[in-house]
Amino acid sequence: MPASAKSFDQLVSEASRTPFSGWDFSALDGRWRHENPPWDYSALARDRIAHASGLLDLGTGGGEVLSSMAPLPRKTFATEGYAPNLEVARRRLTPLGVQVLPIGPDNRIPLPDGGVDLVLDRHEEFDPGEVHRVLAPGGSFVAQQVGGLNNVELRERFGAEASVPTNDVSSSAALANEIARAGFVVRRQEEWIGFTEFLDVGAVVYYLKAIPWEVPGFSVSRHRAMLEEIHHGILATGSLRVTSHRLLVIAQRPA
Repeated sequence: MPASAKSFDQLVSEASRTPFSGWDFSALDGRWRHENPPWDYSALARDRIAHASGLLDLGTGGGEVLSSMAPLPRKTFATEGYAPNLEVARRRLTPLGVQVLPIGPDNRIPLPDGGVDLVLDRHEEFDPGEVHRVLAPGGSFVAQQVGGLNNVELRERFGAEASVPTNDVSSSAALANEIARAGFVVRRQEEWIGFTEFLDVGAVVYYLKAIPWEVPGFSVSRHRAMLEEIHHGILATGSLRVTSHRLLVIAQRPA
């Protein structure tokens, strides 16, 4: 039965039961639409991987994106700070020769100084000084971050306070300045604002369950009234539309 034919209770019940693992949102295929930034993060990363001898992927999630970029350098590492994802990432990345390492809330990277010549970061908080430390002279840092306006409508709907991010993601200029202060030369910076549309309320529930920091304390029982309002709004207009905000900074440690 298509989601559009299901009742509110069916949609939220199914979403509550559907497991989420790693950083895999395939359960939402056909149930959301989203624009993509004008740049291609994976293509930018692959171009640099081809010339790297040592690679670090910060916040690899379940290793979904990094594994799609194989073949990888012989010396490749990945970090993950969310404990449930560590084993998921190891199962996916170990056969590719990747060593997956835990990382704590202090964002200290468990690698020696100058140990890699490329650091990738897709949507993970980071310490610019630590990234600078582990990069060899001349090495590159490619960072795509979620901007501060991302999902602002969802937070407003549920009365959630925006969390204070580790990095300054208010704009690409602010993020680039933060990285430059750590000793990097910024080679490129871009910013993009687009949209994401949720096509049924179950997709909203699944998304907020998968990303609990977006609306802290979210639950169907606690937020049922707002979810019902969203459900009826989607039935009337076809979707719930929210802002997508992405930042890109590519920087280099001076040789």
